[in-house]
Amino acid sequence: MPPDTVWISVVVFVGWMLGGIVGGATGVGSIMVAMPILTTVLPAGEAVLISCLIGVYGCMHLALAYRRDCVWPDIRALGIGIVPGCVIGVLALKLASVRTLELMISAMLAVFVLLRLFRKATTYRLPESTVLGAAAGTVCGFVASSVAMVGAPLGIYALLRHWEPDRARGNMSVIYIFTSLGAVTMQALSGLYTMELLRISLAGIAGCALGQFAGVRLGRNIKEELFNRLILTFLAVAALVLCVRAVG
Repeated sequence: MPPDTVWISVVVFVGWMLGGIVGGATGVGSIMVAMPILTTVLPAGEAVLISCLIGVYGCMHLALAYRRDCVWPDIRALGIGIVPGCVIGVLALKLASVRTLELMISAMLAVFVLLRLFRKATTYRLPESTVLGAAAGTVCGFVASSVAMVGAPLGIYALLRHWEPDRARGNMSVIYIFTSLGAVTMQALSGLYTMELLRISLAGIAGCALGQFAGVRLGRNIKEELFNRLILTFLAVAALVLCVRAVG
């Protein structure tokens, strides 16, 4: 293996180990931590492809780790809306620019974060409903297929439903499996993966496995109040990232 590839593999390993710790503990944010590190040694396009592939493993690992905490009626309701949401997101890309969609979703996240800073807003609980769950799934599919940030609407839904941390992590991990498998399948069918990218991805999978192993154990000790603050922080960062991407 050429020295450059060895160095790239080391950076990818470290990036996804750190991302895995965050993702294992909170269920969100792993790719947001890993991507800036990966882009120091890889073009953005290759970093995205590698992260999508590693993300499939990461989602499966987390779903297995939190399988006893999954609530299948929650997942079924969200799943109903995922495919229609993805279709709407793809259609939206034909009608509006990615920049416009990023700014729109960034504004939505910013408004939600600001509302959550007020004590009264934090007490609101979204009622349990298959229709509302499917609607949330549609929003998740839309965001996933338009700006590739499915964790943001899932985080909002988890906060509004007041899910316990393990329930949130379990449910979100299963939903991530569907969205990440769909993304990787389309990328593979388009011939975007090369053998070198696949080899580098193995280093990232090893780092992700190690990081999530530690993150899951750390996450078991995170109380609900701290968990909610971490999710809100992730949403605030996601809003900022989308805004920067849109104006950059």
